Amino acid sequence: MSETKQKKKKGQMIFLILLLIVVGFLAYLELSGSKLHLSFLTGNQPTLYFEKKWLDINLDERAIFNIYSNDLIQCTPDGIKRISQDGQEVWNQTYSMTTPKLKVNEPYIAVGEEEGKKIIVLNDKGLVYSVTTEEPIIDFSISSGGYLTYIGETKDGHTIKVFDNKGNNIGLNRITYIEDAGYPLTSIISKDAKAMPISYFNPATNGLRSNIICLDLTEYGILKEDLIDYGVEEEGTIIPTLYYLGNNTLVAIGDDRILWIDENKNINREFLTNRIQAIPWNIESKRNLSSYLVLALAEPLPGVQGEEKGTLVFYNAKGKKEHSYQAEGDVTYLYADDSMVIVGVNRNFYGLDTKGRELFKYTALKDVKEILPLKNGKKVAIISKDSVDLMEIKR
Repeated sequence: MSETKQKKKKGQMIFLILLLIVVGFLAYLELSGSKLHLSFLTGNQPTLYFEKKWLDINLDERAIFNIYSNDLIQCTPDGIKRISQDGQEVWNQTYSMTTPKLKVNEPYIAVGEEEGKKIIVLNDKGLVYSVTTEEPIIDFSISSGGYLTYIGETKDGHTIKVFDNKGNNIGLNRITYIEDAGYPLTSIISKDAKAMPISYFNPATNGLRSNIICLDLTEYGILKEDLIDYGVEEEGTIIPTLYYLGNNTLVAIGDDRILWIDENKNINREFLTNRIQAIPWNIESKRNLSSYLVLALAEPLPGVQGEEKGTLVFYNAKGKKEHSYQAEGDVTYLYADDSMVIVGVNRNFYGLDTKGRELFKYTALKDVKEILPLKNGKKVAIISKDSVDLMEIKR
């Protein structure tokens, strides 16, 4: 055999060996559940496949749902249940509410209702404590440390109270009046129970004004006037949403701006160029979005050069834009947690990782109310009007 043919054959063998190594490596990633897939070789796009029906939904029960430690939480006017993936009831708690609101901040769960006078708090084992209020409830929240705060409506103002993780009133009773402070929209407690920011809205005669007041709940709070650690005043906006990131940065989302307030009270303020189409619904009801923020944008604001309508913008924990995704349509659903984002455009749903890369695409054959990912990153729960279905992500 000539030297030229030998070199050619040797080159072909080396290429074949390298190809086998690459294919084997990709197959390993596929079988091990990595986010790197063979789909770019096979042309198959990951989607959702039916695994089993998790639960039949009785419309008369008016149930709302959430995911808790890979189990299903079913909340109705008559009570709340935790249901495992094999359909077994882990625990249940009865109560009587007309329109209950469910808020999950693992390992704690809180159930109450607007204008009601009772809130119950549960954890992985069931009931922890319950609170009966003197005033009708306007809003409430639960921290991951089990601290409960609620806003109650008085005759000419509001009161805000706090209970620890055993249901004991910590002695805080912040009373404000509409003509002075305005309307409290929301209050939350930090994971370490050291801070409680409150967002007030004041429709002043010379324009809108929002105030964020942060109370110091530590032993040093009594040394500060009205326990106030700091305050931020914002003109011309409404700030209905507050939540904490894992680095203890407070994120305040207004209708035209976002404030990022770090542990040292430094403020990073961004004025938005677009209207907000959607904020992940679970920021209010399930605070496990702790490492980033994602927003779906609507049309640009008048006179401003903004992003294309339907853009999802990903911010890091310091408030910097890092990634984006084009949804190509009006966003009708947006969920996000620390492992996955799910965005819906009518009947089309897309699963994204936290950097905006597509994990699956799914076209629903029936009306879907919610798609909630499980923590393992391989399954989701699809909630429709008649059932909760467990689906697997695969190609």
